[in-house]
Amino acid sequence: MRVEFNNAPDLNQLLELYRAVGWLNSRDNISFLEDMLSHTNEFICIYMEDTLVAFGRMLTDYRMSAFLDDIVVHPGFRDMGLGSMMINKLISKAPGVKKVKLTTFNAETFYRKLGFSKVSSVPLELAKN
Repeated sequence: MRVEFNNAPDLNQLLELYRAVGWLNSRDNISFLEDMLSHTNEFICIYMEDTLVAFGRMLTDYRMSAFLDDIVVHPGFRDMGLGSMMINKLISKAPGVKKVKLTTFNAETFYRKLGFSKVSSVPLELAKN
């Protein structure tokens, strides 16, 4: 296993990883990922041999808040602790933040095990696409 921070992965592998979990479709392409990475503060890649099997990213101001986004583990490599490791390593990159936030649709139990909890406010979203 190899772990790398902020070193852009092979974008074809990243595209395939996103597609493997159903997050990107045939309209999304390499330039979409290039733009995404160029606007991300911190990201982590985990490789088995030379294959990208997990990816996570964090948007942060390094003071008030950080937002974990796109914690992605290939289905064939789940239940190995890779997601937890990525989250802990990303959070360690911004030790002074007061709040770490995220949005999840079906992994609430996983995140609760890492200490996350629901907040009293109602999350709102503006979906543009």
